[in-house]
Amino acid sequence: MRRLLTPPWIVLHCFAVVLTVAFGLLGWWQLSRAQGGNAISWGYAFEWPLFALFTLALWIRQMRLELARDRPESASRRGKPEPPPMTSPFESSILKARTETEHSQGSHA
Repeated sequence: MRRLLTPPWIVLHCFAVVLTVAFGLLGWWQLSRAQGGNAISWGYAFEWPLFALFTLALWIRQMRLELARDRPESASRRGKPEPPPMTSPFESSILKARTETEHSQGSHA
């Protein structure tokens, strides 16, 4: 927990709080404009609070990742198997196209 009280983290905490409050106030401002008859402000009235929620989600995620660095590897997985690496469903066709392109370019040189 002390790791989250270092100077870089304090700056990040302040930044996250300022952004969240600013996005909330901007949403409130757009809501008042929308209620006053500005139709396009309805979209912004919902968009700014979403930005605030996104900021909070990222802030919490970063704190959890930082705190997870202290835990041993076995405790963080809780007996779950390691997930397979992510690959594209088109990986084989991409590799095939690359090798074909390399062979065709190599024969013309």
